Amino acid sequence: MSKISKTWHGIPREEIPWYPTVNEEKCIGCGLCFVTCGRDVYEIAGKKAKVVNPYNCLVGCTTCETVCPVGAISFPPKEMIQKIEKEHAVLRYVQKEKEKKGAKLALSNARAKAEKIVSESFHRADFTVTGHILENGIPEKLVNLTSQCNCDIVNLQLEVPSLKVCYEKKAPSVAKFTLVSQEFKDISECKEKIDQLLNNNNIVIVEQKKSS
Repeated sequence: MSKISKTWHGIPREEIPWYPTVNEEKCIGCGLCFVTCGRDVYEIAGKKAKVVNPYNCLVGCTTCETVCPVGAISFPPKEMIQKIEKEHAVLRYVQKEKEKKGAKLALSNARAKAEKIVSESFHRADFTVTGHILENGIPEKLVNLTSQCNCDIVNLQLEVPSLKVCYEKKAPSVAKFTLVSQEFKDISECKEKIDQLLNNNNIVIVEQKKSS
C-alpha cells in the first residue's frame, strides 16, 4: 500500500470527520469491507468489522458502504464535505494541484513517448546473405546506397568458392556484414533500401539481426 497522506488538499486529515461507522448489531463479519478497503481502515475482531484507522479513509469514498450486504456501514452526509470545501477554499488549492499534476503527466507522457521511440528504433543490423555477390557488384552498390543514408557497412566477410567460378556465375558466394549508423540514428529506412537492393539482385538474405 502506498503512503497515505495526512492532509486532504492542504487540510489536515484529522480535521475532516469523514470515516465509516459500523453498526455491530447488523454486522455479520463477512469481511467484505476489510478486504475491499485498500487503506487499512478496518480489521476483523470478534467476528465483527472494526474501524481502527478512521483517518486513513479516503475523503468522499463510500465503497465499503456500497458493498456491505447488510447495510451495516454508514458515512456522514456528503454535504459536510462540501461545507469544508467552501470553508477552506479547497477549489483554489485544487487549481494549483491540477497544474502540478498536469505538468507531471505531460512530462511522464513525453518520457514514455521518447522511451517508446528508442525501444522501437535500432542502430545496427547484421546480415548474412548468399548469391552472386561479386558478379552483381553488390559491394559497390552498398557503398553508394549507404553514403546517401549516413550509414556504413562494417565487418564485411566474403566467402567464395573461387573467383573464376563466381564470375562465371556457376556458384553463389556468402557474405556477412553489419549496417551501422554513423550518427547513432535509426537505420530502418536504410535497411529497407538494402533489403530492396539485395532482392533486386537476387541476393538471398539468410539471416538478419537488428540491435539498438
